[in-house]
Amino acid sequence: MRILFKTATSKQLTITVIYFFIFCSSTLFAQLVANASGDLSICPGIGKTIGGTPSASGGLAPYTYSWSPTLGLSNPNAANPIATPPDYIVYTLTVTDDTGAVDTDVIIVYMSAIYYVNAGKDTSVCADSTIQIGGFLNNNSSGVTYSWSPGNSLNDSTLPRPIASPLQNTTYTLTATISGCPPKTDFIAITFIPTPIIDAGTTVTINEGETISLNATGGNFYSWYPQNTLTYFYTANPNAEPTTTTLYTVYGSDPSRKCNAFDTVTVIVIPSESIVIYNTFTPNRDNNNDTWYIGNIHKYPNNTIEVYNRNGKSVYKRFQYDNTWNGRAYGNDLPDGTYFYIIDLGDGKGVHNGTVTIIRK
Repeated sequence: MRILFKTATSKQLTITVIYFFIFCSSTLFAQLVANASGDLSICPGIGKTIGGTPSASGGLAPYTYSWSPTLGLSNPNAANPIATPPDYIVYTLTVTDDTGAVDTDVIIVYMSAIYYVNAGKDTSVCADSTIQIGGFLNNNSSGVTYSWSPGNSLNDSTLPRPIASPLQNTTYTLTATISGCPPKTDFIAITFIPTPIIDAGTTVTINEGETISLNATGGNFYSWYPQNTLTYFYTANPNAEPTTTTLYTVYGSDPSRKCNAFDTVTVIVIPSESIVIYNTFTPNRDNNNDTWYIGNIHKYPNNTIEVYNRNGKSVYKRFQYDNTWNGRAYGNDLPDGTYFYIIDLGDGKGVHNGTVTIIRK
């Protein structure tokens, strides 16, 4: 409210004239209105003017302007700045008039659909395999058109996400276009991985109760099946202890472990009643050869085994031995060295004696 006092004076009469000028924005001026303008879509990297025409009305001029956030704006205090945001953004315009009145408005700036187009991340593919390329947001419903090259190893070079079947290392170029924006180009490199040539070796023959070391070549990582008669079945050279003729399959992969191939080998087992006594074991708890193995001992359930040290002292004795002795005596590890054994198969089936060596290092 503004009040102006004016006084007139004469000898007979003092006349005081009071003029009241009441300025109230709600009655004499239209309400202040901020206008950020309608939401709009912009091309990547190309600015566009935001704000209304005009960006403020009503109230009492002059106006001051403040845009927030300031990211991507040419002048956050201009009525109509140029916006070049890096991504989708919501700008708030705050207008203040000469009386201190304030009003706000918002505008959403969308990125054109071409902004979200990409060729995908560099990757690799196995020989005789296919792979889908193109970003997950690529689609045909947004007005974008697609062109891929080279197209000879693609199922359709105009698809947003075609299927690639490269026969060598290949870099695909994607050119995307949409009305109103410049074309966008992106690339994806596909590394071609040849199929490893896996060789499991030739057919071998063993007597029942024997073990044999298998051998695979051509890969960097291996996995053998079936695993119930193998030890170290994730190596190139597992030990096989089949009781019947068995076909083993080994899968081998390239250094990336992405591409696999396989081969098979047959271990022919000749039935035998003879026990097979292995003269060395390594009880170092690495799950390989940790116990004293005697092939076919299970065929003689009434066996008795006794082991002696060099002084003739008994360090281990077991009735119905089942290949579980781990080189310990009375709860303690025996020293590395050579020990003497007597194996009585029981039921008059014969007695065997000899030496067995413990090696832990």
